[in-house]
Amino acid sequence: MHILINGFNGNMGQAIQAQCKKLSDIEVSDFQAKKFDSNSISALIDFSSPDGFNIALEFCIKNKVPLISGTTGLSDKHLEGLSVAKKVIPILIASNMSIGITNLKSSIEKYLVTINTSVKCKIVEIHHTKKKDAPSGTTLEIVKFLEINHSNKIDGSIDVKSYRIGNIFGIHRIEFKSEEGTTNFQHIASSRDVFAKGALQAARSINSMEIGEYSFADFLDKKL
Repeated sequence: MHILINGFNGNMGQAIQAQCKKLSDIEVSDFQAKKFDSNSISALIDFSSPDGFNIALEFCIKNKVPLISGTTGLSDKHLEGLSVAKKVIPILIASNMSIGITNLKSSIEKYLVTINTSVKCKIVEIHHTKKKDAPSGTTLEIVKFLEINHSNKIDGSIDVKSYRIGNIFGIHRIEFKSEEGTTNFQHIASSRDVFAKGALQAARSINSMEIGEYSFADFLDKKL
């Protein structure tokens, strides 16, 4: 299969290339280089910028190429094209493509469903100093998940703290506190490889998915 990478020379683009070198059945090309036959492309993986995401989205709509995007910092304006794209191609939008974060949310879900009291929630996220957006896309995704599905269990607004330190790939700590005690959930990414592997797993499967918009959890449900 032939995959395009938007953000080819970025940290995630390089991590994906490194994973592909271990595989014999995946060819990768730089989307920005424009040196490829669009008819041969199986999927486009986007880890770029909000404006870069829009360029990739337009290409995928025009050429009916499935899109997997892990670009964060997208505004409502940047996402306007999704309403068109999800009627033309399968598209997976995920700020975090690790199975660990999906399992983290599943564990939080089970916890909140079983408790009989309301809790205060605090989220602490820590990333490397070169990460531009704060809070992280994963943090915003977790906040949205909690507000939509469990607002009846959350006491007050969710307190979010963001820190940029050293070369940390990603730490997300979710704390729930009540009069009965404190419960913590945490995910620590030890390298970018976990995100690169997740993106490549999605690229392998996305052509078998129906036209529409998917989350990484949706992909895992179909895969598993």
